[in-house]
Amino acid sequence: MCHCDWLWLLWCISVPGSVWGLAADNGRGTCQVMGRPVSGSIYQAGDVVIGGLFPIHVGAPLPEQEFRSIKAKATCTIFNQRSYRWLQTMIFAVQEINRNPALLPNVTLGYLVADTCLAEGTTLGAALAMVTGQEASVGGTDCSLTPGVSSIIGDPRSSASIVVAQTLGPFHFPMVSYFATCTCLSDTRKYPSFFRTVPSDAFQVRGMAMLLRRLGWVFVGLVSGDDDYGKFGVQLLIQELQGSGVCFAYSEVIPKIQSQRRLRQIVDTIRGSSAKVVVTFTIQTDVQALLEEVVRQNVTDKQWIATEAWITYATLTAPKFLPVVTGTIGFALRKGDIPGLGPFLTRLGPDGDNQKSDPFLKEFWEDMFGCSLGLDLKVNTSSMRQCFGSEVISIGKSMYADVTQLRVSYNVYKAVYAIAYAIQDMVACRPGEGPSDGGKCPDIRKLQPSQILFQYLFLFEIVHYLRRVRATTPVNESFHFDQNGDSPASYDIINWHVTPEGTTEYVHVGYFLSSQGSENKFNINMEKVLWGGGSGDKLVDFLSYSDTMGIILSIFSVSGALLTAGAFVTFLYYRHTALVNEIE
Repeated sequence: MCHCDWLWLLWCISVPGSVWGLAADNGRGTCQVMGRPVSGSIYQAGDVVIGGLFPIHVGAPLPEQEFRSIKAKATCTIFNQRSYRWLQTMIFAVQEINRNPALLPNVTLGYLVADTCLAEGTTLGAALAMVTGQEASVGGTDCSLTPGVSSIIGDPRSSASIVVAQTLGPFHFPMVSYFATCTCLSDTRKYPSFFRTVPSDAFQVRGMAMLLRRLGWVFVGLVSGDDDYGKFGVQLLIQELQGSGVCFAYSEVIPKIQSQRRLRQIVDTIRGSSAKVVVTFTIQTDVQALLEEVVRQNVTDKQWIATEAWITYATLTAPKFLPVVTGTIGFALRKGDIPGLGPFLTRLGPDGDNQKSDPFLKEFWEDMFGCSLGLDLKVNTSSMRQCFGSEVISIGKSMYADVTQLRVSYNVYKAVYAIAYAIQDMVACRPGEGPSDGGKCPDIRKLQPSQILFQYLFLFEIVHYLRRVRATTPVNESFHFDQNGDSPASYDIINWHVTPEGTTEYVHVGYFLSSQGSENKFNINMEKVLWGGGSGDKLVDFLSYSDTMGIILSIFSVSGALLTAGAFVTFLYYRHTALVNEIE
C-alpha cells in the first residue's frame, strides 16, 4: 500500500480524462498515470510555477467509462480564440512581473497552462496533472513528489471550479478564478482556498432586480443553463424579487447535451408567452445554441436581459443574430486597460520552434486565417487553402486580437498579480511571524520532492497571504479579497445597438457598483438606459446632458426659446405702432 498521507488521496484518484491507479513495484506502491489528459499544455520553468486552466476548446470527447483499456488518444474540438487570448494574457502578466525589479526581484515566476475543453472531467484531469507534475510515475519509495504548480488560476466556469476546489481545497491548494461567478463559491467552509477576481453573482442579481423594477418590467421569462451558474443565478434572482411585484411567466433550462427538439420546445415557450422580457443565466455556448433556434423561428419581439457571461460575446453580434438581439441589455464586467498586451498578442508566428512550445499555435493559426499549415497539397482533400506562414495578426481585427473590451482578460491579469503579491509577502515573512505552527516561514528555494510537509506549509502560506492581499496593478487599480475570497463588484450596463453599417456595437448606458462591507451600496446611472413598458413596448432612447448630441440639442432648444422670447418682447414693446396693429 502507498502511504502518502494527504498526497496519496490527491494522486491516486480516477477522473474522466486522466486515469490514475496503484501499480506494484517490488512490493512498493506506485501511483501511475494510466491515461493522459486529452489536450495540450504550455510550460515555462520558474522558481515558483503558477498553473492556469483555460477552455481553449469548447468540445470535449466523451470519457471512457469502463476503464478496461487505455483509450486511444482523443482530441477536443472547436477552437476558442477568446480563451486563447486569456491564456496569452496570463503569459504576458508573468513575463511582465519577471521584468519588474520591484516585484519579486529575486524570484522568477513560471507557468503551466492547460486546455480544459469546457468540461468538468477534462478540467479536473488537467488540474490533477498540474498538481502532480504530469509525470508518468508520480511515486517512488516514499510516494513523495512536489506538485508541479503552487497555485491555479481558473477555472472560468463555476461548475468546473466547484469540482476542482472540492478536490484541492482540503489540501489548502489556492485557486484564483477569473470568471466563475456562482455565489455558492463564496462558502469558505466548502471552498476554503478559493478566490476570484470576478464579482459574485449575488451582486449582479441585485443589480438585475433593481433594473427590472426601475424599468417597470413586471412580467418576465427565465432561461438558464443546466449548471451551477444557471441554477444558482435563477434561484437567487427569484429570491431577490419576492414581494417586488415582478412575476415569472416560465423558467426554462437549456440542457448540456443539447437536442434540437428540446431547444425548439424552449423557443416555442418563449414565442408563445405574453412576457416580452427574457432574463437569461447561461454561458455563451448555451445561449448561442438557443439564439440559433430563435433566429430559425424568427422570434424578434423579445427584450433579452443578459448576464456577464455573454453580453460582450462578439459571436452573438453576427449579422444573422441582429434581428433578435438588437436592444439586448446586460451586465458586463468592468473593462480594464493592459498596456502592451496588443503587440504581445500579435507577436505570434507559425515557425517550428513556436509550434513545439505551443501545441495550440497550429490550430489557432488555421482558425485565424482559414488555411492549413503543413498541408501536402498533392493529397489535399479539404477545401482549406495552404497557409503562407507570413500572415499577419492585426490588433483589433479578430476576437483574439481585440484589446478594446478587456474584461475577462483583465481579471486573468489581476489574478496573476494577486498571486505574485501573495508570494512576495510570503517571501518577506520573518521567522517566528509566519502563519503556520511555530511561526515557520517556508523557503521556496528549499522545496524538494521529499519535503511533503514543507510543501503543505507553502500552500497554506499562499492562501493566508492571498486573504491579506492589498495590491495595485500597473494601471493603478487597487484590488483585494474579502473574507469569502470575493473581490469588489463593479459592472457596466451594456445595450446592443445596430449601426448604420448594419453591425452591432456595445453602448455603455450605466454602471452598477457595490461595496462589500457590512452595508451594500448600489448606484445605477440610468440617464441613457432605454426605458420601456412592462408589456414590451418599443424602447425609447433618453439622452444625457453630458452627451455631445445632448449638448447640441440643448443649445438649439435654449437658442430657440430665447429667440421666441425676444420676438414676443419686441412685439409687446411696439404693440401701439401701425405695423403691429396692421399685423394684428
